[in-house]
Amino acid sequence: MKAYDLLDSPQAWCQESPAQDRQGNKLQALDPRAVKWCALSAVQKAYPPSRWGNTMDRLLLALSVSELGLAQMTKSDKACSLMEWNDDRQSSFQEVREILLSADV
Repeated sequence: MKAYDLLDSPQAWCQESPAQDRQGNKLQALDPRAVKWCALSAVQKAYPPSRWGNTMDRLLLALSVSELGLAQMTKSDKACSLMEWNDDRQSSFQEVREILLSADV
C-alpha cells in the first residue's frame, strides 16, 4: 500500500489533524478508528517507521525542496513542512493527491 492508496478521495483526506474518525474527531495517524488522514499521516500509516524519512524526502523533492535544503532539515523539520503544506488553506485534495502520485508515495 502507498499513501496515495489511502488518500484515494476527498473523503479520505483531512486538514488540521493527523487523522479523523467518521464523526470528524481528531485522532493520531495510526489510530484504528481513523478513516481520514493528512498527507504526513498517510505516509505514516502506509509505510513502516524505517521508511518514513526516505518517503518524506521524496515528497519534499516533489514539492520542489532542493537536495541542499533537505540535507539541512531534521526529520522533525520535514514532518512539520509536510504538515504545513497539507494544512495550508491553499492546498487542495487534488494537489495533495497529485504530489503523492508524482512522488510515487
